[in-house]
Amino acid sequence: MNNAIRRYIAGWVALALVTVGGVLVLLGFPFLDPLGLAAFVVGVAVAERVKLHFDFERADIGYTLIEVPITAGLFLLAPGHVLVGAIVGIGLAHASLRTGPGQLVYNLAQTAVCTAGAVGVLHLTPAIGPLVAGRPVLGVVGGMTVYVLVNVTAMGGLLRRLLGAEAPQTLREQVPLTAGTILGATAVGVVLASLWTTEPVLVPFLLAPIAAIHLAGRGSVRAANLLEATRAEHARLERVVDGASDGILLLDQDGVVQVWNPAMERMTGLPAELTVGRGIDRVLTPSVRLADDRVTGRWLIDRAHDWAGLREGSARLRHVDGSERMVLESHSLVLDDRGRCTGDVVVVRDVSRQEELERLRSDFVARVSHELRTPLTPIRGFASVLLRRGHQMEPLQRREALERIVERADHLGEVVEDLLLVTQVDRRELDDLVHASPQDLAPVVQEAVAGLRATSPGRAVTCNQAPDTPAALADPDRTRQIVAAVLDNADRYTPDDTPIEVEVEQSGDDVCVRVIDHGPGIPREHHERVFEQFQRLEDPLTMRTGGVGLGLFLARRLAEAMHGHLELAPPRHGRGCEVVLRLPTAEPVAGIGDHVG
Repeated sequence: MNNAIRRYIAGWVALALVTVGGVLVLLGFPFLDPLGLAAFVVGVAVAERVKLHFDFERADIGYTLIEVPITAGLFLLAPGHVLVGAIVGIGLAHASLRTGPGQLVYNLAQTAVCTAGAVGVLHLTPAIGPLVAGRPVLGVVGGMTVYVLVNVTAMGGLLRRLLGAEAPQTLREQVPLTAGTILGATAVGVVLASLWTTEPVLVPFLLAPIAAIHLAGRGSVRAANLLEATRAEHARLERVVDGASDGILLLDQDGVVQVWNPAMERMTGLPAELTVGRGIDRVLTPSVRLADDRVTGRWLIDRAHDWAGLREGSARLRHVDGSERMVLESHSLVLDDRGRCTGDVVVVRDVSRQEELERLRSDFVARVSHELRTPLTPIRGFASVLLRRGHQMEPLQRREALERIVERADHLGEVVEDLLLVTQVDRRELDDLVHASPQDLAPVVQEAVAGLRATSPGRAVTCNQAPDTPAALADPDRTRQIVAAVLDNADRYTPDDTPIEVEVEQSGDDVCVRVIDHGPGIPREHHERVFEQFQRLEDPLTMRTGGVGLGLFLARRLAEAMHGHLELAPPRHGRGCEVVLRLPTAEPVAGIGDHVG
């Protein structure tokens, strides 16, 4: 409780002391009526604890019925008894409710001021018009009107200190309901006093509807709270279903789709508007779901009695754009307490990536086995020959055999080196492998070309560098490795009687090394795929060329580590393949408006 609220409550306490003291001095405190005063105190305490709840402007507002006994008391008791009894009854009610001290003091002060105002108005009203127990009805109604005004004023001041700028709007919204409720309770109090003076036995018949309204109000509040909790739970589940990465579809007992979440839309391209409310056999048609078991009728609901072993299955889903993906379907049939199937919850998981990884793993094992077996065969063969009859061989023959062993061992070392390099790339340790500095690429490229000429002496390889090509920021060893990998790839797939061309030139802020072959080329849809690790466009079981699919992958990663790029360019003559290595120049290229000295 802040200081402003404390000061506000203190002000109302002071006003209550003044008004109550003034009224008691003015009207006096007559001889005590213990029975009547006790009944009034009990009535006030009970009425303060009975609340009527209203759902108003999306807010739950509760009003007590304290105005009923106060109105009746103004007719039937002495004014001093009404004033004191109201204060005592409010204190007892809030003491039983374990209200905090600040709220208790405020409620006592507010009730005291409101009741004192009502008593004062009644005292000043002449005994004219309809009378109940000798008291004017107009005087009581006028007094309760003052009660309403004081009550609304007190509530408005408290709201302004609690809500700040929002208080006026909140107060304006609640004033009509507050005034109507209090005046309605006042009318009930008038009728109650009239019955008490004429036919007391009928009083319970008046109080019974009030009790019924109270009980109905409590029931409606519980129902509203339950409905709100249900809505919140529904919204939470809806967010979970909509946000799930797996596809979720719910079927009712007739096999009609009730839920089709966004993941299912992404997998099939079918929006929920076209699927919800339709039979599952009309949604997952053979053109959408490709599997050995077709979706017919209510799907697994038709086989709920013996569906053991059918809870999971695989299928392919075809998107409206023609693409396909492998999915794993998990069914969870919903059964009632009598064992009857009332629905099916199907979770559809996209396992295309896992399937692709498994394929890559199998391909990798096949390719690495091939790459390791190929050099091991001649190594073992030449080593066996040297072991059995090496002493009988001519020196030149022994040297040739040993050279072949060293050559094949070097090839094995390169394969192992590439595999180790892949692990470093995956761990992002390239900074320790690449050390770029200004380099003239001509000698670096010439070394890579010389290496190809040595391994493929029958291959025609041309190398041209444009004049005035600037130095590039590059690591010479890694640049040589990149160009060698691209040349090796071109040599594998280019017919022996066609040349390979290498060009070095400047292009904007880059120095470009272009490797052009005249082989079969690479389809445009596979231009990026060839730069992925372990990717080969050939079937690993029938491939005619060696390699595990790491050369271009490593080449691109090394180029990117030097702030360059490796890419495939469209072939110049509609055939063949052109691979371009771009590396930044060592010096920025002057712009059109720059001064060049």
